[in-house]
Amino acid sequence: MIGKIEELETAFDNFAPSLPDPRIKELRLERMERLLAHLGNPERSYRTYHTAGSKGKGSTSAYLASLLSGAGRITGLYTSPHLFTIRERFTLSGEMFPDKLYIDVCNMLLDKMKTFSLPSSLGSEKPTVFEMYTAYGYLLFMEYGCTDAVIETGIGGRLDATNTIDPEAVFLTPVELEHTDILGKTISSIATEKSKIITSSPVFISRQRKEAEDVFLEEAGRRHATVHLFRNEIMDFSSSTEKDGEHVSFTIDGQKLTLTLQMATEAMAENAALAILGAERLGFLTDEGLCRVMSTQLPGRFERRNINGALVVLDTAHTPASVKATRDAFFSIAEGHPVLIFGAVDGKDIEHMIDELLEPFEKIIISKPGSYKKSSPEKIFSMARERFPKKDISYIESPSEAFDSALKLSSDILITGSFYLGAEIARLRDGL
Repeated sequence: MIGKIEELETAFDNFAPSLPDPRIKELRLERMERLLAHLGNPERSYRTYHTAGSKGKGSTSAYLASLLSGAGRITGLYTSPHLFTIRERFTLSGEMFPDKLYIDVCNMLLDKMKTFSLPSSLGSEKPTVFEMYTAYGYLLFMEYGCTDAVIETGIGGRLDATNTIDPEAVFLTPVELEHTDILGKTISSIATEKSKIITSSPVFISRQRKEAEDVFLEEAGRRHATVHLFRNEIMDFSSSTEKDGEHVSFTIDGQKLTLTLQMATEAMAENAALAILGAERLGFLTDEGLCRVMSTQLPGRFERRNINGALVVLDTAHTPASVKATRDAFFSIAEGHPVLIFGAVDGKDIEHMIDELLEPFEKIIISKPGSYKKSSPEKIFSMARERFPKKDISYIESPSEAFDSALKLSSDILITGSFYLGAEIARLRDGL
């Protein structure tokens, strides 16, 4: 049991890791169904909306939650991973719930777990940490009295712990090569894993590579789901990054919408447009919802800070396409001689991330994105030096020390490459 909010994260530490036992992955859904049944199936007490994709599913989820809240819905938002605090995973449309509720629901869940175990045939008898996070989010939303909840998948979709809901709609964001050791080594195989969250409910599909879109359309056909394609239903789309945000305009059914978003890059603008299309087609698009979309900000998604007079942009991009979009957006607002702090965990397409990201920077600092996931920063440093031998590239293992060094070099700093890099920088945590 816990007594204060600081203990919330450690309350889940005693549960099973997700990776060592392969049965956990393959039997995930049966494991989750048993756990949720033990809890009284809290996920059935509100309407749900499910999102999956390689990039953009978190921001699409946040935009969708803002639109639901703008329509007067009490909306829970479940995303992952968190950047600075575990509470970021479970919010009231981006706003924190009262600390007492987080604590009370955690204690309720821990109490219920005293009389629960999984059969050994399903892998570890204890639920995994992510299974517990998911169950906790569902329970938290029920206890608060949410009418709706937007649920982001973790990795993949088919065997994801979140694939235990019966959603009102499904949203599929762009597919890229990521988690290839788990999801497959081609766009088609990764899309197949993510497509398995499609049900008979309406499905909204962002701009995709053809091989991913083909997989999604085939699965939607099997499920007899109504399909809404970004490329067919969102017309005259354009966006540009300005100092006051991302300026975006597009047309749906002849109605032109013009917005300025807090989170920059064209990708964010596309995610917002997809969520708005969903709100319009599902009947909850309101002016208040659009206002909330424009003020939506997730931690680490092109998040702009002013620290010691310096423009600091923190972005969790970790694929070649997303770091390119972040780079372009950053240089549209940066001045002088910007500094890049870059770090990435193993398993990512680091070679192409380096190629896309480093070219326009004169000063680059390679750092280690924490220890939560395995990384090889010295190898990245060598790779960067080999590709760009004339650039000023240094290696500072500690992200906090790398950041302090960058502040001495420039008034414009971009931190990107991993969800875990920014989380390790104490100055950014202190700025919350």
